[in-house]
This record gives sequence, C-alpha cells and structure tokens, in this order.
Amino acid sequence: MGFKTKLATRYWLKTIMMAIVCIVLGLWGVWDYVVAIPEDAMKAARADTLRLVQNGLDTQPGSEQRIHAIAELDEAIEFDDRLDGVWSISLDAMRMAMSGGEPESHRNALGIVEAGLSDYGNVTAPSKYDRPMQWMFILCLPFGLYYILVYMKMSKRARSYHLTEAGVLTTPEGAWSSDEIEDIDMSRWIAKTGTARSTWTAKVVLKDGKKIILDDYIYSGMYSIIGKLAHGFYPSEWTSIAKRVKTQTPEQEEEDE
Repeated sequence: MGFKTKLATRYWLKTIMMAIVCIVLGLWGVWDYVVAIPEDAMKAARADTLRLVQNGLDTQPGSEQRIHAIAELDEAIEFDDRLDGVWSISLDAMRMAMSGGEPESHRNALGIVEAGLSDYGNVTAPSKYDRPMQWMFILCLPFGLYYILVYMKMSKRARSYHLTEAGVLTTPEGAWSSDEIEDIDMSRWIAKTGTARSTWTAKVVLKDGKKIILDDYIYSGMYSIIGKLAHGFYPSEWTSIAKRVKTQTPEQEEEDE
C-alpha cells in the first residue's frame, strides 16, 4: 500500500479563507459600485429637487425661488427614465402646482415634498471618490479566484505523492525507484535554527543530482515518506516516522548497566 499524502488542513483552510475573504470584499465592491452608490446618488438628487420645490412653493409665482424650482423640475422631467412610475407622477404633479394650479394641486405637491423628504432627506450624496475607491475592493475578486485555483492545484499535487513498500517514490515531478535515489537531505528537518517554515521540509537527492523537496507543512502525511526514506539511509539517526533517534549519554548507559 505504501505511504500517501493529502493537503494539510492548516494549508487548505488558510487558502479557502483567503479566497472567501477576497470574493466577499470583491462582491461588496461590485454591489456598492453598481447598486448602492448610484442609488444613494439618485436619492440625494431627488432630495435636492424636493427642497427646491419646497422653497418655491413657499413663495409667490414669479419669484426667483419658484423660477429656479421650475427649471429644476423641467430638467428632472426631461431626463426622467420613467422607470419609477411614482416618482414620475410626483414630478408632473409638482410641476403643475409650481405653474400656479389649483389650491388642491398646491396641497398635493406639499404632501409629495413632505413624503419624499421623509424617504430621501437623510441620504448623503456620494463623494466623487466613492466609486473609484470601490475598485480597491473589486480588484480582490481576481485574487479570490487565484486562491481557488491554488487550492485545486495543490490538492491535485497532494494526491500524487506516494512511496511504495518497494521504495518507488512518485511526486508531481516524476517517479523514481529506490536505486535512483542517492540520499535524503535532512539538514532542515526539525532544525532548531533558520526559518521555522523550512523546518517542515526535507530534500530527496537523486543520482542525477536533482533534488525533490518534500514539504510536510503543505502536505499532511509527508512525514511518513520522509521518515521511511531517512530511516532507510540513516537508521541510527532517524526513526521511520521522521523523529531523531534518541541517544543515551555515557551516564545513562552506566545506569542501565
């Protein structure tokens, strides 16, 4: 049966979490850019129009405030896409009242203004930097996809590591029999100096000089392959589970005798 590896939990969990965080931030940026910011801009613009109408209704026909409000309403009606039927009807009703319609139309317009300001009056208009800033989040999406691809690639690699009972080592780089393996470099395995990350690795040395890194940090169960090889080459130094062989001091040997 031999020894096989799988992707270490510490590694795949970190990779998946990074993918989730990047995708969530990216989608959040897309939502704000496409939906939330334009909606806030629209609501703030409507609030500005309603305030102008309110000021115009409080003045006599022909006043500067009313003329300004009528011009604003005419522009709003011209560029209205008519997708929001309620707002379109409200614009027409307010325009009629501003033109000096019946008292009923004036009261109706005031009611529209009051209701509209209740809905839109507290909305803050987005700044000119709000939408460009969302690109910082949107650009997280490619990184999320990158981490997903990394997870898929590394999972596939993890399944390719195998050491048979006969000593045939298979890795993503190829397969080699025991006769083709010259040595195993254990200088960094559980070393007390150097970078902590490197102490999870050992290197298989092939007779052609090529070195294959065996990484137990990324691939769970790699220590079994490392231990099997190290024990075969250095039985007095390494156990079959890649632990150093405990040596007794002269004092301990005397006590045993």
